[in-house]
Amino acid sequence: MSTPSERRAPSPGEDVAQRQEGPPSTGPVPPGPHGAPLARLALSIVVLLVVYASLYPFSGWANVGVPAFAYLRAPWPQYWVGSEIIANVAAYLPVGALFVWAVYPACRGLLAVALAVACCGLLSGALEALQTYLPNRIASNVDLAANAAGALLGALIGTATAFWLIGHGALARWRQRWFLPQAGPALILAMLWVFMQIPRQPMLFGTGELWLLGDWAALPADVVGFLWSPEPAQRIVAEQICTAAAVVGAAMLPLHMARPVPARGILPVVLVACAVLAKAALQPLAIPGQATGAWITAGSAAGMAAGLLLATGMAYLGPAWQRGLGITALCVQLAIVNLFPSDQYFDMTTAMARTGWLHLESLTLGLSVIWPLAALFFLARRRSA
Repeated sequence: MSTPSERRAPSPGEDVAQRQEGPPSTGPVPPGPHGAPLARLALSIVVLLVVYASLYPFSGWANVGVPAFAYLRAPWPQYWVGSEIIANVAAYLPVGALFVWAVYPACRGLLAVALAVACCGLLSGALEALQTYLPNRIASNVDLAANAAGALLGALIGTATAFWLIGHGALARWRQRWFLPQAGPALILAMLWVFMQIPRQPMLFGTGELWLLGDWAALPADVVGFLWSPEPAQRIVAEQICTAAAVVGAAMLPLHMARPVPARGILPVVLVACAVLAKAALQPLAIPGQATGAWITAGSAAGMAAGLLLATGMAYLGPAWQRGLGITALCVQLAIVNLFPSDQYFDMTTAMARTGWLHLESLTLGLSVIWPLAALFFLARRRSA
């Protein structure tokens, strides 16, 4: 073993090269051609959502005396409902894209497209077969074809964007530069929060209606409603606080996993903008006859502005502060949603509204019960360095 004095000294040329290169970089390592855990996690969640939407309400199962796969031999229907076909295509489009991203780079190109379409076709075929035994659902070969078409379209999009999103592309570099490696669950929760804004809400961005779990969960709100009937002005103030707290709570999810990028204050604005666009574009489709901006009220607008100001300022606090503020904000929002007396006018108009695409409202309302609890659990976990 050589002593320090016996080690070869660097030549003048090597010494100059080392000084020019400088010390080793401590910044984020550029992404390489590896897999995408975030895509795999998102694929698992989306598949569960598709199963939920396809088999809802999971009750009334009955053997009607028809083979499960009889729908495959059924004649092609004379009349189609265009919105239903579009809905089925749209439902499987993200599944196809996420499948391709999830298997990249181990499987890519036409092979990944074929594998995605085959797996999505098997999933859709099995779910359609199960719908044979649900009295309020109809197994259809048209739905199967539309689902396969959506998977094919999504797989083609996924193949065209896989390198840009997962490989060495600009978005992959942005993800590596802005967020920590373990930020995947936080980003998934943030995307689900955007999706949950589609149905009608008594208060904008208000999630976690625990009364959906059963009448027992609605008892506290019933007691408060029996003791106190809020005035319209008080309801506006409650919506302002609820909306602002919801914005802050949702924004803290990606922010507490963000790297110290100077422009990270834009993240709450992007998150809320996506939620507003999703609500404006998809709510009229989920609830036919609903005006695009019917959900905009004085309370929601003021609360959204206040929440954005608070979240943007909090973007530059430490992660521990962000976690604490996010937990507090989500608890405040949950308390208002579940304890504030319901608006009878809203309840009446909601009951009269006809829900459209794929039981979309039932799906998103079910998610809204789970989401705040999952977000609270994730924020309560201590972030690893």
